[in-house]
Amino acid sequence: MGEVFVEHIVKRRMDITGFAIRMGAIFLTLLVFFVGTAALGMVGITLTALMIYVCYLAFIYTSVEYEYSLVNGELTIEKILGQRKRKHITEIELKNAELIAPANSGEVQGRSVPFTKDYSSGSKREEVYAIIYNDKDGQTKFLFEPTEKMIDAMYHVRPSIVKKNG
Repeated sequence: MGEVFVEHIVKRRMDITGFAIRMGAIFLTLLVFFVGTAALGMVGITLTALMIYVCYLAFIYTSVEYEYSLVNGELTIEKILGQRKRKHITEIELKNAELIAPANSGEVQGRSVPFTKDYSSGSKREEVYAIIYNDKDGQTKFLFEPTEKMIDAMYHVRPSIVKKNG
């Protein structure tokens, strides 16, 4: 059997919290600039420079992407912040998965799973799939957005648990 390798990156849709963090950082930067320079002079300018950096960090850390890598029956999910910093999230062995199906399907909706972890773009599209997986904490449902090629590769590894859309 040949080696299977498929990867895909999805950008997480910004939620209201991320938007509020960005707007709050901009507001505080402007406030420090106008009030700080008028009241404190050069110290205000230094504080403004510091706030610009904080604003930059707010934009970086609210820009999130997820990378899915499928290599020989192991799905690796990594979180990418600001297209620079990469953080390993989890590895899912498909041999320990119970079901891979569209998240809005009857097979997934009919199961009571105690933990759900969302690694999708955050939209309610039909491309969102769920993996119901057994790990040390019990059953967990992972939401993600694979490509058709990734679904086919998973089907090639474990055809009995993969339910395709449509």
